[in-house]
Amino acid sequence: MPRARTAFTQTNAIVQSMARAVLSGNALDGERAKQAVAAITDSVVRNPDAMMLLVTMRDKAEETLNRSTQVSVYMTVFGRFVQLERKRLELLGLIGLLQDVGMLKLPPGMPARRSDLTGAEEQTFKTHVTHSVEILSQTPGLPADLPGLASLHHERYDGSGYARGLKGSAISQMGAIAGIVDAFDLLTAPAPYGMQMPPSNALNVLFQNRGTQFHAALIEQFIQCVGAFPVGSVVELNSGEVGVVITQNLVKRLQPRVMVVQDANGNPIHPHKILDLVNEPMATPDEPYRIRRTLDQTTVKIDSRELFL
Repeated sequence: MPRARTAFTQTNAIVQSMARAVLSGNALDGERAKQAVAAITDSVVRNPDAMMLLVTMRDKAEETLNRSTQVSVYMTVFGRFVQLERKRLELLGLIGLLQDVGMLKLPPGMPARRSDLTGAEEQTFKTHVTHSVEILSQTPGLPADLPGLASLHHERYDGSGYARGLKGSAISQMGAIAGIVDAFDLLTAPAPYGMQMPPSNALNVLFQNRGTQFHAALIEQFIQCVGAFPVGSVVELNSGEVGVVITQNLVKRLQPRVMVVQDANGNPIHPHKILDLVNEPMATPDEPYRIRRTLDQTTVKIDSRELFL
């Protein structure tokens, strides 16, 4: 976790610097972007759960900034899951980090209203893809194929997406991955940035759209990758206690490791209690602990620094 936090903090500082460069009309620093993604990839290869937990429980004070880092992390984790080679993982991370850089060219406040735009505003919003391609094409030090790949995250398998209305195999694997992760981010991001769904509900929406908006096999792999209860999910246990999923069980996805942070009456628990559900710890003399349901992410307020204790 400390190493993941260092990579996360450094990446956000770099993204903030790049944002200032774009807003002032200067070029991005492609080399620094690659360094940030290399650090994320190192962390993901070591322990994907650590970085995913960190970005999920992050401070919401700089939501737009942190979201680009979160998308980059999720894309890298997914790429690792489908066993892409290191070079491809770093390219996925760059796509996630930079594909929405064109939003900085939109009218102020518009990106924060992504889920609540009028028809005319929606058309303006879609121009961020073109802006991203232009900015990345003019940035030295980035992979030559990055601008084209960054233009694909709103394309959909059935041809209903934008900017070019591509469909099926015309969307590369990386473009399809970017589209899935971007959609998951929109579904789970807090209002007004997104629809504020619990992660498990968002996965269900993606599953319902497999084979239409999204590549069916990749959707199923993405769900396997993040699990029924993704790392960072806030869950209610059958005891009435509330916890945060901190580690996946790669074999039994319904039995992750949970950090219990509230008792059944809603009182904070200190120190936090760690339950590895695969070991079937007992909630009562007759019943082992199990997850009853997923709660809204805002149910529990946790200082992310507590995750490093």
